[in-house]
Amino acid sequence: MKYILNFLLLLFCSFSISAQTDTYNGWIDKSAKFIENNRLDSAAVALQKAMRLDPANENNAVLLLNLGILQRQLRQTDDAYISFTASLGNNPDPVLVLHNRASLLCDLGRFDEAMEDYNSIIDKQPADVEAYYRRGLLFLEKNDRESAEADFRTCENTDPGNLFTKLSKALIFKLDDDWTEAEKIYTDIINTTVKPSSAYYLNRAECYVNTDRFSKAAADLHAVESDEKANPYFYVLRGRLRLDQFDKFAARVDFEKAKELGYDAELADKWIERAR
Repeated sequence: MKYILNFLLLLFCSFSISAQTDTYNGWIDKSAKFIENNRLDSAAVALQKAMRLDPANENNAVLLLNLGILQRQLRQTDDAYISFTASLGNNPDPVLVLHNRASLLCDLGRFDEAMEDYNSIIDKQPADVEAYYRRGLLFLEKNDRESAEADFRTCENTDPGNLFTKLSKALIFKLDDDWTEAEKIYTDIINTTVKPSSAYYLNRAECYVNTDRFSKAAADLHAVESDEKANPYFYVLRGRLRLDQFDKFAARVDFEKAKELGYDAELADKWIERAR
C-alpha cells in the first residue's frame, strides 16, 4: 500500500494544490484521500474518473500503475493485469511496472510470463537484486536449481547486504536442510528490519520446528497468526507443532484447514494420517 500512496502523493504534489473536486487533479486528490481511509474501491473509481476527464494526459501511465495496484488489492486480477500492461507504454519507471506485473503473474501461476518480465527488468537494470532473487524462485519452481543458484550468486556479488541476497542465502540453506543457518539469517532480517514482514517470522518458525525448538516456533506462529490466517503453510507448521506436543486432534484440524486452503492434497493427507 505504501507504494500507492507514495506515487499518488508525488503526482499530486506536481499539480495545483487548489485542485477542484471535479477536475483531473481533484479526482487524484480524492483518490489519495480514499486510500488514506482504506476505501480502495472508491480510490480506484476516482482514478478512472480522472483519466476519463483527460485521456491524453501524460501522467495517466502513472495513474494506471496505481490503479493496477489498487485492483490487485481488491482481487480484480484481470483488471490489474490490463492496467499494468497499459501503464508500460509511457511510464517513467517501467521497471516498477514490470515488477508489479511479474508479481501478479506469479500469483496467477503464469510463471513463464513472469519470467519474461524479470528478464526484461534485468536487461534494463542489471543490478536489480530483487529481480534476480525472484527469477531464481521461478527457476526453482521449474526444478532448475543450477540456474536459481546462479541468480542467487549474482545477488551476493551485486549487493551482499541486500535483503533479497539474505533471503536467497536462507533459501539455499533450507533446500540443503541446514535449518540452523537459515534461522540465523531470518533472525538477522527480523532484528534489522524496521517493520519485519510476517513471512520472515513464518520462515523462522519453520526453522524452529525442524530443529525441535518448539517453544520458539510457537511464539513466532502466535505472533503472525492474524496476518497468516489465509496461508495454508501456517496451518501445516502449527499442525506439526501440535503433533509434536501430542495434540493429535488439534493437529488434524490444522492439516485439514491447510488442505482446504489449497495446500498440496497428497502431502496434507499424509499429515492428516499421522495425526489420527
